[in-house]
Amino acid sequence: MAEFEAAGAEVWAISADEAERLRSMAEERHLTLSVLHDPEGSTFSSYGILNESHSRTVPHPTLIVVDTEGVARLVVSDENYQVRPPTPAVVDAVEGLSGD
Repeated sequence: MAEFEAAGAEVWAISADEAERLRSMAEERHLTLSVLHDPEGSTFSSYGILNESHSRTVPHPTLIVVDTEGVARLVVSDENYQVRPPTPAVVDAVEGLSGD
């Protein structure tokens, strides 16, 4: 988290899980990021990452870097929840926003 904040980023998570469950998980794991509650999955749908094959409202695991104008500058999505972009690549994308 510190690397992202040092690059000038705000880190958010979006989940369809119940709000109380999200609060509890954030407390248990000492998370400092904002977790947005989206029970209907409208955010997932608008970004085209809703996992239609799942019985619950869940997205495909996705990382999106959005600039201050709301433009997605980096989108990394994979059906395998274990695949994540390396932190330096994300920090580079965030730092690259300041050059626009």
